[in-house]
Order: sequence, then structure tokens, then C-alpha cells
Amino acid sequence: MKYFFDSEVDGLSRETSHLNFIKSMNSDFYYDCMDEFSPFGNDDGADLLYNLEDWYRENKLIRNILKWMFNQIDEMGFEFKSKSCAQLLDLKVINEIQEKDEYLILSMDNSIIATGFGQIKITGKIDPKLKAVTLKALDRQLLINKGDEDSKDYVSRIEKMKTDLSNF
Repeated sequence: MKYFFDSEVDGLSRETSHLNFIKSMNSDFYYDCMDEFSPFGNDDGADLLYNLEDWYRENKLIRNILKWMFNQIDEMGFEFKSKSCAQLLDLKVINEIQEKDEYLILSMDNSIIATGFGQIKITGKIDPKLKAVTLKALDRQLLINKGDEDSKDYVSRIEKMKTDLSNF
């Protein structure tokens, strides 16, 4: 299998992406590493993509991307474990967690979204379990941000990512 990695010179681009990613993720924001609302434009997403590329370079047989991803998130040092928090869609519980660990949910979701879209960008496909977790992260961000006038652009972007991810 051929993998597609970003070059240090060109960075994030269509030329360093799998054809399946290019066909389905045709909006420019997917290739904008400065756009906070893109999968790879925030710090967590950019770091995750970089680490994911390294993981694919080092591992010829790819197994258990979810375990790898949750380990990456948990290494950030949050109070709660990401694997259990990744299942949450109860706004009351999410708000309680955010009161105790302010950045966990957003960092976790940014990382999950970057891993899901990153796997497609690199390999042209997505693990079904990773797709489900990625969709849940997008749903969680919709739940948290819907109705907030300041988050209107972000909500629109999340809806676009959900639609594009449904092609896989």
C-alpha cells in the first residue's frame, strides 16, 4: 500500500494527499494549516497529523489506530481518560468535565477529527471504528457549539466535515 505524507517543504497540500481524500475533501479548508476550524489547522490537529504520519512510516502493519490515538491524547496529561470521554454526547456531563478539565473535550475532539481525516489523507480509507469515533467527535462539537452565534462558522464547517466523511 502506498502512503501519502506531507513534505517539509510543501507542507499540507493536495499533492501530498491520497486521491480518495482529494476527491471527497474538495474544500480548501482541508489544506489550510492556519484555519482553526480545519482538521489540521489547530495545534492539536497539526500535531496529530504529524505524529500519525510518523506512525505510518514506522509501522508496516497497521493495527489498532484507536489505541494509538487514545494514547496520544492521554499523553497530553488530562485528568480524564479520552477513550471513555470520546463516547459522551450528554451536554450536562460534558459541561461538568469541562469545569474540571477545561481543555480536554476540545483537544480530544480536535485530535480525533485529525486522526480520522488524517487516515483518509494518508491511506485513502478510514477504519470503521475510527469513523464512528470521528463522527461522534463532530456530533459532540455540534452539540457544544450549536446555537452560539460566535460559533456559526465552526458549526457550518463541522456539518461539511460530517457530510464529506459520510462518503467513506
